[in-house]
Amino acid sequence: MCTALSIKTNNHKCFFGRNMDLAYFFNQSPICISRGYEYQDKVTGKTVQTQKALLGMGTIIDHHPAMAEAMNENGLACAGLNFARYAHYEPQPVDGKTNIAPYDFILWVLLNHDTVDEVIQGIANIELVDVPINSKTPVPTLHWMISDKYGKSIVIEKTKEKLAVYPNPVGVMTNDPTFDWHLINLNEYMNLTPHHPDSVSWGEKELKGLGIGAGTLGMPGDFASVSRFVRIAYVRTHLPEIKNDATAVAQFFHMLDYVAMVKGSVMTEDGMEDMTLYASCMDQEKGIYYYKTYGNNRINAVKLSSENLDNGNIKVFDYLATQDINYQN
Repeated sequence: MCTALSIKTNNHKCFFGRNMDLAYFFNQSPICISRGYEYQDKVTGKTVQTQKALLGMGTIIDHHPAMAEAMNENGLACAGLNFARYAHYEPQPVDGKTNIAPYDFILWVLLNHDTVDEVIQGIANIELVDVPINSKTPVPTLHWMISDKYGKSIVIEKTKEKLAVYPNPVGVMTNDPTFDWHLINLNEYMNLTPHHPDSVSWGEKELKGLGIGAGTLGMPGDFASVSRFVRIAYVRTHLPEIKNDATAVAQFFHMLDYVAMVKGSVMTEDGMEDMTLYASCMDQEKGIYYYKTYGNNRINAVKLSSENLDNGNIKVFDYLATQDINYQN
């Protein structure tokens, strides 16, 4: 379970991020990968050297960075969301293709491209292969949302039928079913409006609505992927005027809060409590990664500009999971 979002301010600055909905920690931390860092491609066995700096949230498994979402130094951002019932990967590498593991797809996107149009051109030669990162870690079942700093967004999904590239006109994504189904389903909610509805006469009785918010009657309120897609698409469509970065970041997290998973409200098939483990927001122009966690809802920030991006290293920051409170007296 997860939700991804992109927004644009009045001065055309773009922000991208997501809710990570999960019932357990995956040893996640903010991670900065500098230019020149080397890791092994688990499909080919070859060494890959990063040519661009990256910043996002992920984990290190056997010296291998596995990113949940990230952006590169030129403002291209990508997030992987659960796609369990539909994701399909090839059992073996395919001749004539660039074969990569699904957990490396974000790295491939961000290390080789700077715009969505570049990704669209490059992805025709890509194949996703079912190769685990190690014997203890299963291959994740994912689909991906990609957005650049110019506001263009796409969704990538690999099913049994095809590797699909969908334009993303609504700037959001959740989980299954497939993205094209979610777009069609929005037709069921054309009546939703932030405005107070006009009075309606039923015979001799005049109905005036049930107060502020009556225009959103019928909005799905559950935590299912289909419902979260409708809710986040609705609030993004009615995005208020945003004039500065601070307002954008605050609004972004409020929007993600609207589709957040509250611990105890949803149980997994294994009997675990699902929750929004963390929420993130990336300033794609300035290279700033903002995040807050379930245990600490203060907004924290990591900046690419504060790091040495040419030392060939990877830096892992503390994941702030304990609440801190600003006492004013």
